Amino acid sequence: MGHSHNVSAGQGGRQPILDSYARLSRNQAGKLEKCATQHADNREVIERLGAVLGEEVSDPKLSAWNPKVRRPGWERIMKRIAARASDGVVLWNTDRGWRQCLDLEDLFKLIEGHDSVTVASSHGRYDLSDYNDRHQLRQEVAHNQRNSDEASDRISRRFDVLRRKGIPHLQGRSFGFPGLDRTVLKEDALDEDDKDTREQVPAELVERERAALRSGTSAILAGVTLTRLAEEWNAAGLRTVTGGSFTPVQVREILLRPRNAGLVEHDGDFVGQMRGGAVVDPGDFDRLRTLFAGRTRGRQPGNAYIGSGITTCPKCGRRLSARPHVGEYPGGERRRQYHCPKARGGCGKVAADMRAVDREIRGLVIAIMSDPNHAAAIKVARALISDRLATVEAEIRECEERQEAIAAKWGARKMTDKAFDKANEPLVKDLARLNAEREELTGGNPNGPTEAMSREEAAEKWDAADVGEKRAMLRDALGRDTLYVDPAEGKGFRRFDPKRVRVEPYKHKQSEAGRKTTP
Repeated sequence: MGHSHNVSAGQGGRQPILDSYARLSRNQAGKLEKCATQHADNREVIERLGAVLGEEVSDPKLSAWNPKVRRPGWERIMKRIAARASDGVVLWNTDRGWRQCLDLEDLFKLIEGHDSVTVASSHGRYDLSDYNDRHQLRQEVAHNQRNSDEASDRISRRFDVLRRKGIPHLQGRSFGFPGLDRTVLKEDALDEDDKDTREQVPAELVERERAALRSGTSAILAGVTLTRLAEEWNAAGLRTVTGGSFTPVQVREILLRPRNAGLVEHDGDFVGQMRGGAVVDPGDFDRLRTLFAGRTRGRQPGNAYIGSGITTCPKCGRRLSARPHVGEYPGGERRRQYHCPKARGGCGKVAADMRAVDREIRGLVIAIMSDPNHAAAIKVARALISDRLATVEAEIRECEERQEAIAAKWGARKMTDKAFDKANEPLVKDLARLNAEREELTGGNPNGPTEAMSREEAAEKWDAADVGEKRAMLRDALGRDTLYVDPAEGKGFRRFDPKRVRVEPYKHKQSEAGRKTTP
């Protein structure tokens, strides 16, 4: 280190005032360097230098290498030096204070104009008014930074190897997995030999937590809210690994951990498979991640418009959305329209008045649901498969709605291409499976009502329904057919053409393939 000579007095015959700083960490041998031990060594140095102790300040387990970590104790030391409340600081080693060269340069700027500032340890002292001592201190801190960078690189490579072997990097026990009891602080559980005396949590508790992970995943997929699930976990006596009550945000973070499905993730990529299998079904976990990926902050979209997400743009094939429009309807309600949104990947070439389209939708549904031929064609098959078919249809609608949600986030640049692909992939697989099952159940027939109603009954049912029920009736009437809203012809003021709302019958893929191969 720098000068090793002693100092007997400060300027003007005054004894220098030196603060003592300590930071709890482990040394190269892995032994814990306690703050009390460091302060005891520092007091001996202060006495040897002929100075007096100012303040003893500690920062337990706060890194001097990571620039993002705030060290309140160290900041207090610097403020005291800047205010000349002390003449310097004594540390157990310089790496207690600096592991980044830029931090040292900040100190040098801070003490410009000071007569003398001392940095000392059991290895010697630096007088920062001496440019030679500043040079030597720079070299030592540069060496500290090199050691930190080397250790960081070595640890990163080791963690990468472990991840690829299916061993995740863990920070203590996590919910649903065994480990040491984290309701007891580690420092409180250290004996005189620095050994951790905390006990493993009971196996029964781990199994309860794992059951909660499985049931919680299924509950969220079934539509249960995070708030309700957090309340249920708290009421059942479950607690976080540190002993606290659950909040909805904590429940969400726990359910979205890749390790629940036996996966090791790093920087957004799955890089390994954990040993011991999955706690939660990987397929359910994929659907859960997709569900949350499609959610946006604030108010969630609901069934506010009959044709939103059902009507289709014939130009690009995207589902139409609804939005406020210029002007008001008779009665003062603001006008609205269905449109093909560019923000969600659409072409933006279709826009139609909502009331006009809804009027045509009403007539379309009444006509289909009162058509005896439409109902009779599927009456027998629908009666046999109605329960399973309804479940499949509901799952298909859910997948399509989630696809639209994540597409909206991607179109608004709130989601990267990589995140979009990851969220969309399980939906594509689920839709392929569900569509194949629906094809098998229906044999390609439309999914209409089991029996025909009169036009009066159909109209009465439609007019008495709320928006959600009307959407369900529309889906039921369309079956696998597609409801298009064509672009308007011409520009300027024009009347709405009812022919713009049309239904295109579903074309069976196998029959199309047969026609293409027929000579």
